[in-house]
Amino acid sequence: MSVIKSKFISFIYFSISFFLLFEILFSEKNIFKFFHNYDLINEYQITLTNKKKELEILENFLDNFKSSDDFKKIVIKDKLFYKEKDEKIFRYD
Repeated sequence: MSVIKSKFISFIYFSISFFLLFEILFSEKNIFKFFHNYDLINEYQITLTNKKKELEILENFLDNFKSSDDFKKIVIKDKLFYKEKDEKIFRYD
């Protein structure tokens, strides 16, 4: 009776472990999907840090634009091709 009981218990352990391994590898939420999502999260974190740096640069630019009149003149001249009345502009062909 003891041999039969031990075989039955070992069969139960084997079947449970096989079922768990099958679920880990082949279910919808498997281990491969987990690693793929982990990689995606890392990529998105890198993208997020880059966007935060870009936002900081743009906010700094906006603060400079709001606070300094000289900076406003430089930006307007550069972006809108504005010239003052006493300035001369050279055109190149």
